[in-house]
Amino acid sequence: MKDHITIVGNVGADPEFRRLPDGTPVVALRVASTERRYDAKAGAWVDGHTSWYRVSVFRALGEHVAASVRRGQRVVVLGTLAIKRWEAGEKSGTDAEIDALAVGHDLAFGTTVFTGTSRLREEARPVEADAQWAPAGSVEDSADDRVDRPEPVATPF
Repeated sequence: MKDHITIVGNVGADPEFRRLPDGTPVVALRVASTERRYDAKAGAWVDGHTSWYRVSVFRALGEHVAASVRRGQRVVVLGTLAIKRWEAGEKSGTDAEIDALAVGHDLAFGTTVFTGTSRLREEARPVEADAQWAPAGSVEDSADDRVDRPEPVATPF
């Protein structure tokens, strides 16, 4: 059984895109996650230890990461964690590797614009919908051709 992990950190270099021998797209990136804590004596926030993670992103998610994520951007990564030992001559070490299940920008540090793929729009479309319907905020949605949609209902707590 693999452990699930969620990390928040900065991308160390632009993602590297390649294809496996069977044609499967895969993107590799490194993410640095730095602990932040409040130092009461200094009266300020300080950086703690930085952990580096190797992240592998496969198939369509990998293609989307390659098109969307750049060096220095803050991201949230959810995936399965594997700790691997390595040796190269006299050197050895341990790597923390994440097989990503989800990757997104950390919106606490900026904004982003989502562009859905045509496959996602088709999956979101209800079977009984007519040809004019598109999910709110999708590429096909504009002020000129919006279809009547019910207003969201507030749920009292």
